[in-house]
Amino acid sequence: MNSTSTTRITSSLLLLLATLPVNSMAASTEPDEKALNASNAKTLDKEETDQKIEVIEVTSRRNQANSEMTEQTEQLMGVAGIGNDPLSAVYSLPGIVYAGGDTGSPAVRGSSPEDNAFYIDDMPAGYIFHLFGDSIFNENLIQDFTLHPAAFGSEYGNATGGVFDVQLRDPRQQDITTTLDLSMLKSGLMVEGETFEDQAFYLSYRRSQIHLFLPEGEEDEGYTIFKAPISEDYQGKYQWLIGDAHKLSLSASGASDTGGVNISEKSEEGRIDPDSIGDFKITTKFDSQSLSWQYYGDDEKIMQLVAGHTVNTVDQIYGKGQFVKVDEESYNVRFSSQITWLDRHKLGFGFDYSKSDVDYSFDMIPYYCTENDADCNEKKGDRIQDVATLTNEDIAVYVHDIWQLNDAWQLTVGLRAERNDYTNQDFVHPRFALDWFATDDLTFKAKAGTYSRFPDIDTALNKLGNPKIKSPQATHYSLGIDYDLNGIWFTSLDIYHKELTNLPRSVDENTAVEDADLHYTNDTSGDAQGVEWLVRHERHNGWFGWASLSWSQSQRTDDLTNITADYYLDTPLVANIVVNYELDERWDFGLRFTLRSGAKYTPIVGLRENPDYDEHFLPVYGELNSKTLPVYHRLDLEANYKTKYWGYDAKWTWAIINAMAQKNVSGYYYDPSDNDSLTEYNVSGEEDIGVFPYIGLKMTF
Repeated sequence: MNSTSTTRITSSLLLLLATLPVNSMAASTEPDEKALNASNAKTLDKEETDQKIEVIEVTSRRNQANSEMTEQTEQLMGVAGIGNDPLSAVYSLPGIVYAGGDTGSPAVRGSSPEDNAFYIDDMPAGYIFHLFGDSIFNENLIQDFTLHPAAFGSEYGNATGGVFDVQLRDPRQQDITTTLDLSMLKSGLMVEGETFEDQAFYLSYRRSQIHLFLPEGEEDEGYTIFKAPISEDYQGKYQWLIGDAHKLSLSASGASDTGGVNISEKSEEGRIDPDSIGDFKITTKFDSQSLSWQYYGDDEKIMQLVAGHTVNTVDQIYGKGQFVKVDEESYNVRFSSQITWLDRHKLGFGFDYSKSDVDYSFDMIPYYCTENDADCNEKKGDRIQDVATLTNEDIAVYVHDIWQLNDAWQLTVGLRAERNDYTNQDFVHPRFALDWFATDDLTFKAKAGTYSRFPDIDTALNKLGNPKIKSPQATHYSLGIDYDLNGIWFTSLDIYHKELTNLPRSVDENTAVEDADLHYTNDTSGDAQGVEWLVRHERHNGWFGWASLSWSQSQRTDDLTNITADYYLDTPLVANIVVNYELDERWDFGLRFTLRSGAKYTPIVGLRENPDYDEHFLPVYGELNSKTLPVYHRLDLEANYKTKYWGYDAKWTWAIINAMAQKNVSGYYYDPSDNDSLTEYNVSGEEDIGVFPYIGLKMTF
């Protein structure tokens, strides 16, 4: 079969020639005038008909550009109150919570945010969320977004929590167009179009507008903003469709966040920790480039080779001359292939290679603690300085076989072998998935696998951490049911369990003598389990949306003392409702409602004198994560209106975040005052985002 097939469908009218009338008594040798006129008329009709023949040419090519958004991602884009950011919509899915109030990175099914892995176009990414929780991607560029919350396949590594896999769409073969986005939250500019036949590109740049609402130079309770927070991001792709089976793509992406505030002795932070008094400024940034080659062969054969280069930087200053500066440069190569082999088998295999060089320097007062310590002030160290380099090289090979046992059963067996030279560890991770298609509408799914990731960088560095620390590991189990009720309504139920081992633990009096100077050891374990129920309504009669309900439990255990406590992100009950309605071609409306039980926190039970500063106090904390925050709920509303200006498409967006003005508390803190004593003090609640209306305009030229 030719790789490019062209089918021509031609329809025409058959002309029936009239028989010339013949005199029954004598044949005439002269043409009958009426018959001749009729014949001439039919000849003219045939010529006109031939000119109106419809020819439809259908062209198929294996390396077709994936330039349109998937239906699932499009629905995520429509969630109210997220500014058309599908990655922010993950917080409306079961099992996902913020790791810090209404901002921060996502925590997936009881795992730490540090346990997640992020991929952009099949390459590992430094981060895909800004400091304020929104993603780094232009909404117009995402082709597909997939979240693997647990028990993912052998093609993914360096993650024990969840995997966020983002595929940016291919450029469109079209006239060059410009899209302008303006809103109170973020503004952006995008250019896209064709350069040559089978070659196209796009470029996108966005910048936040939050700094416009935070005036610089005004003091508020001891804090003065001198650098209002600004986030920026960009993406670009140039693609060449070579022949009908090859695709070559050059991509670039990057993001940055920066902000600065002066902390005075009158501030809450300055009263508790005088070491923090001074200017605090942080800048994070990454730039990444990659070159991808894809081949699409016969019989579903696919090959891909991607090479990438990324630079990450973190620059932070605070207090009286303290600073942390990290410059990381990494190189990545990934190869993957898929072939059909034997009978009813599909084989996938590949390899991953990465090398990172991290230059770090710091002058700081360290706090040797983890997220499982009740009071980091008790783990305060002496001020130290260092300049050093950390080199990490990781290589992995993987294989998986998808075996269609019969029409009702499908088995996937995978294996991933990894080698990390920094931790000097080798891993062989089995992965397993079994699908039973009980009926055309009912599917049962079972998955399991083992996983590992590189240790947290601050626990692995010399002086600050333990250079001999080992990789955290996890074992995942998942059982799910998918049911299609009628083609419009779908429901699913997932049950999961995670076992976590070799998590970091800060040293204390229970640590073995030979490990006392290492700051951290691998003596924490944990587990997480839960049930998630999702009901989804596909787009029909203008409506689409979903509702979810989840129950979960997450714990951490100190392996040296055998004391178990709830994880600080443990959120037992979470409910979400997302509804969208398209009234007509111009208007559509949406709402999102979230209700969840409060996360865990460690209560403040008293004060103690600060051993480093006279007449200053530090809070005394009770049992780790023994209290629960108040119930959280939030309603977001949104309306979109499509119109035209000067002949160009435009869309207005009006939204209200936290429309019910709920005062959601994300934590409690010691609020110092001049009259504090060991028995008289104030504890205040930290509230998340209040009512926030915004408006945006998007135009395409």
